[in-house]
Amino acid sequence: MLGTQGGPIPGRRAASATALVVGGAIYLIDAGSGLPLRISEAGLDFKKVRGLFITHLHSDHYIDAFNFFSLNWTNWDYPRQQVQVYGPGQASKTDPAGSEAPGLPTDLYAPLVRPEMPTPGIVEFFDFSISANTYDINERLRTTRRFNGEPMDFTGGSSPALMVPHTIDVPAHANVENRIPEMAPIPVYEDDRVKVSAMLTDHPPVFPAFSFRFETADKTIVFSGDTSPNANLQEFARGADVLVNEVMDIDAATARFAGQPIYDRMQVQFSSAHTPLRDWQSPSTGQTKPGVGTFAHQCGVRSLVLNHVYPGDGSVKDSEFRRDAERTLKRPVVVSDDLMVIDLADLSVPRKDTAK
Repeated sequence: MLGTQGGPIPGRRAASATALVVGGAIYLIDAGSGLPLRISEAGLDFKKVRGLFITHLHSDHYIDAFNFFSLNWTNWDYPRQQVQVYGPGQASKTDPAGSEAPGLPTDLYAPLVRPEMPTPGIVEFFDFSISANTYDINERLRTTRRFNGEPMDFTGGSSPALMVPHTIDVPAHANVENRIPEMAPIPVYEDDRVKVSAMLTDHPPVFPAFSFRFETADKTIVFSGDTSPNANLQEFARGADVLVNEVMDIDAATARFAGQPIYDRMQVQFSSAHTPLRDWQSPSTGQTKPGVGTFAHQCGVRSLVLNHVYPGDGSVKDSEFRRDAERTLKRPVVVSDDLMVIDLADLSVPRKDTAK
């Protein structure tokens, strides 16, 4: 567990990033702020990284994706290593309404930043990041980033690329107004260690947002991404050995905005887009949403790891997160923290330790 904090505001935890290590090969899920430092602190070998999977394009899940590769340039196992990156495409291309802000919320007006492409996807993110860092890249290619006298161009311009971004294609009937239609899992990636599939999940107003399912020779692990509990994810996670699911104490989260004009807005955002710690009843609609333990029980998973913890500053104790989730799941629950190593063969003994 490299970064376990919910939200983009810097705190004692790093933002969302997890390393799944299978037979020495490393697969990363999300790249929130702090990833380059945390992976070094964890003792993980960059040369063993094979894939990076981005759940959605909120900054606390992708902001260090380019930095991760740029800062590990000298650790590249050139030219053998190539990391496949998978993530959302442009939200505007899925908007059926033809609105003034395609792919974006329209209930409150704001002028568009870069209206020619207001919702770039993961491929565009890497392309724009390369453009923004061109001076540094060009200078280093002429000085220190060399292999047998030849430039190691990690962008792929004049040599094999270090990272190769791919858009995860969504079904034709899925769009910003129909975020989680009935659908089959989307095949994403497969090698000799893992098979990875994706499922659209519910994180309004963001679209696309994905959960990922990793199938190995002996374990199945599902990463929820940021999401409200939903039928798609429930079926997608069915019977998994481990569900790594976000969690939010909605009452504690919204209390932070008490007395502020944005209070009502934040309550709607928190309650509609995230998984509550406890079964939660909306004060405005009266509808009840299952808490994370109840939802994990409905999925039939064998164990639960809580990440994207919010509040993650200790104001809600880890013991409270664990107790309330275990109350309805009645199976092993781990509340993750940065640099915690979880042995999937023994979830009852997580440790803060150097990763193996």
